[in-house]
Amino acid sequence: STHGATRGEGAMTSIKDAIKAFEAKNTLVASEAEKVTLYGQLPPIVKMDNTLGTLKACKHLALSSNCIEKITGLKGLDNLEVLSLGRNQIKKLEGLDDVANTLRELWISYNLLDKLNGLEKLSNLVVVYMSNNLIAKWPEFDRFKDLAKLEELLFVGNPLWETHTKAEDFRLNVAGRIPWLKKLDGVPVDDDEKERGKALVG
Repeated sequence: STHGATRGEGAMTSIKDAIKAFEAKNTLVASEAEKVTLYGQLPPIVKMDNTLGTLKACKHLALSSNCIEKITGLKGLDNLEVLSLGRNQIKKLEGLDDVANTLRELWISYNLLDKLNGLEKLSNLVVVYMSNNLIAKWPEFDRFKDLAKLEELLFVGNPLWETHTKAEDFRLNVAGRIPWLKKLDGVPVDDDEKERGKALVG
């Protein structure tokens, strides 16, 4: 079904239409699905909205490869564990309060994050994929210290990573700051790195 907005400048797919297409393609009821994939819509999704709240059974919500600028509309997703938002235009970690208790994995690589305020509220995160954003300073990175359950972090391609990979001390800096981390950028963090990191960070 084509409607006015599919052509021309303001072209975007609404969450409602994306959910309808998902239901049609998979012949199921979205509100009963544990995994809902709304990624790579053409035209793209630009706005998240409260329609997402109808996805009551959803544990894994995939919204990657769209043009989303702001995280919003997650109230009602009481079972959400994995939120996939890679390859969008997101600038802030906001709008996540309603899923903070259940969210275990945040996939948000290839966005425009330069600050991490709000991260500290997501205390149950175990996995964070945050490569290729704009994080440039350790004080921002240090917000990861509040994530006591964090086990795996992907952080390549951030300015901070670039700078300290050249200086060959990125992994040590991270291990010194979050010694409970098990895997960094796909490689296990070892005891030697934790010891040296602790000495480095002090």
